[in-house]
Amino acid sequence: MKRQILLFMITCFSISSISSIDVLAAEGDIYKVGINDVLEIRVLEHDELGTIATVTADGSITFPYLGSVYVKDKGLSEIEKEITKRLGEEYVKYPVVSVSLRTSISEKIYVYGEASRIGEVIFGEGMTVLNALSMAGGIPENGLYGGKVKVRRRQDGELGFKDIEIDLKGIVDGSATADILLQPDDILIVERDKFFIYGEVGRPGEYGLEDDMTVARALSVSGGIREDGLYGKVKVRRRQDGESGYKDIEIDFKGIIEGSATADMLLEPDDILIVERNKTFFIHGELGKPGQYALEDGMTVVRALSVAGGIREDGLYGKVKVRRKQEGEPGYKDIEIDLKGNVEGSATADMFLQSDDILIVERNKTFFIYGEVNKPGQYVLEKDMTVFKALSLTGGFTKWGSSSRVKVLRQKKNNTGFATIKIKINDIIDGDAGADIDLQPGDIVVVSTGMF
Repeated sequence: MKRQILLFMITCFSISSISSIDVLAAEGDIYKVGINDVLEIRVLEHDELGTIATVTADGSITFPYLGSVYVKDKGLSEIEKEITKRLGEEYVKYPVVSVSLRTSISEKIYVYGEASRIGEVIFGEGMTVLNALSMAGGIPENGLYGGKVKVRRRQDGELGFKDIEIDLKGIVDGSATADILLQPDDILIVERDKFFIYGEVGRPGEYGLEDDMTVARALSVSGGIREDGLYGKVKVRRRQDGESGYKDIEIDFKGIIEGSATADMLLEPDDILIVERNKTFFIHGELGKPGQYALEDGMTVVRALSVAGGIREDGLYGKVKVRRKQEGEPGYKDIEIDLKGNVEGSATADMFLQSDDILIVERNKTFFIYGEVNKPGQYVLEKDMTVFKALSLTGGFTKWGSSSRVKVLRQKKNNTGFATIKIKINDIIDGDAGADIDLQPGDIVVVSTGMF
């Protein structure tokens, strides 16, 4: 409502200011007439003496009966007295003379900042701050609130200027003392308090700091948070009073959404509101949808595997691990995940992911069975896979297979050939648990015939 009132008042003053110089009489001798100024002179009950006169290069005007009247550098009241005196001496009995400034070419004020038209404005006697703002096209909407209006005035007999702050809100509210008279060469400055929004919002940039501008309201004004920033940090970067540099204040955006009265905060002039891009993690390997994902709040390994489409068949028995960058150290560390423990409901088997983690689901490890078995070939190395369990997967021995001629060929370190491990199947059948062995990736189980 106040914004509408201010716009209305400035519009009205824009219209009235066209004729304000015509009707406002001089108040004192603040204004000194200069060359090319236009004066309007009236004599009560003598309309024929009414004159509009331009101050010539020699500093004078021409007035009926009197001829040349020197007016340069005189105040309007001085000119009134001189014309009154000279008319009364010969031509008019008890003359009542009024002199007003119709147009001032020689005297100006200057408007800078957030006005619609900055630059020179011709000064007129009785001109106020609101008059001048109207003649400068008013204040754009983005400068109406949260800004300052001040008059910078040269000090008589002193070096430099003095700033006079104007209560623009008081003017809007109708305060008789809020507006002030301007003087020639005054500099009228319309400042705008502003803040900045950067990052993952619809319309990043510079904004006017309106009254009661909070973080939530600012995010709304800037078009809201984009999808790439929904899980990123929201923070306010604020300059420190009396100190160099800035301080970052982290905002509990989730708290704002949930209605927390303390999570939101008021912005201050020159604050920088930053919405960071979502932190991400990566999923590689045997999954339905490997790739890069936003690190949402509470993202765990199990949840991430679900988001990525689950583990494919070729990874059901592969290792699941998190590759994490080490703080303050080069390289990464692999953290193996007990996926079976997760499935069985272990509270400690799952873990939270961190920014830039790489979640890896390895392809199933395999082993091979050749020789006198019913279904030789390559098999998935499931957890706790032993030779005896592997032989059962193949459907057992053929009629030529010998239980006493079973061996495992295992690759030596550094790929220098294979080591041969003999397996005593009959001892395993007889209950010797130590006779069986766990298979390793790439092992080859060979079942020979009984003839050899």
